[in-house]
This record gives sequence, structure tokens and C-alpha cells, in this order.
Amino acid sequence: MLRLILAVILGPLVGLVVLGAIDGAANMIFPPPVGVDLTDPAAIRAATAVLPFGAQVGAVLAWLLGALAGAWSANLVAGRRALGGRVVSGLFLAFAAWTMATTAYPMWTRVGLLIAVLVAAVAADRASGRPRA
Repeated sequence: MLRLILAVILGPLVGLVVLGAIDGAANMIFPPPVGVDLTDPAAIRAATAVLPFGAQVGAVLAWLLGALAGAWSANLVAGRRALGGRVVSGLFLAFAAWTMATTAYPMWTRVGLLIAVLVAAVAADRASGRPRA
């Protein structure tokens, strides 16, 4: 039980670090428009609406790899029990839904984010192997 609790704490942290690293790299390649106030939610929504295609693909890739790393690491910490990864995948799905609700991504990116998190959840579930007794 302690390993499962630790997995649910560490999994999202690992996933967010991976997501942040990839998203940060995408932001370095495709920086936001000049003059955008990154502390203003309305300015962020406006900047998100005009992101180049490569930046949107980078966001989907960041979510895919972040959710995969988080769920997979949670499964490993939990002793290859899939419950840890499933909880982390649920948290990432909720976070992705919140992100889509607060930004102005095009519809294909929103659907891509959901599919990416679900694919990562299934992949981590299958990669975790047989549960230990």
C-alpha cells in the first residue's frame, strides 16, 4: 500500500517534468509572439490560437511522453501494479481537460491531447507486465 501511495505521488511529478522539458524545448523552437504577457490568461489564449503547426505537434508529443513517463514510472514504483499508472493517467487526463478548457488550441490539437493521454495510459498499462503478488 505504501508503494502505491508513493507511486501516485511520484508518477505525476515524473510526468510533469518530462512534459515540461519537451514543452519548454518546443517553446524555444517556436517562441510565443513578441509582446505576449505570459501572466495574463487572455493573452495566453490569444497566443495559443495563432501557434504554428509545429508548436501544436510539440504540445501533443509533450503530453503523450509526459503521461507515458508518469504512468509507467508509477507502475514501476507500485511494484508493477497497474493501479498506480491508472491513477496517474486519470490525473493527466483531468489536467489535459483543464488545459484544453483554458487555452484556445484548435480542435485537432484538443482531440490529439486526449488521444495522446489515452494511448499513453494503455501503453504504460501494457508495459508494466504481470503484477507482483
